[in-house]
Amino acid sequence: MEQVMKHYGNAILVIIVLLALGAILVAALSSDGYVATAFKDALTGFFTRMNGLAGT
Repeated sequence: MEQVMKHYGNAILVIIVLLALGAILVAALSSDGYVATAFKDALTGFFTRMNGLAGT
């Protein structure tokens, strides 16, 4: 076990941190709170503007 942690310890730590950040992001976006509303508005505005550029 000690050799595994010595060899793969940093990679395991990175995976755990990325999974935790993903869980926080999903939790923040799953509700209809401020973060989810702002994210939806940002995406809608972006694609609306890109669609306007494609039409010209």
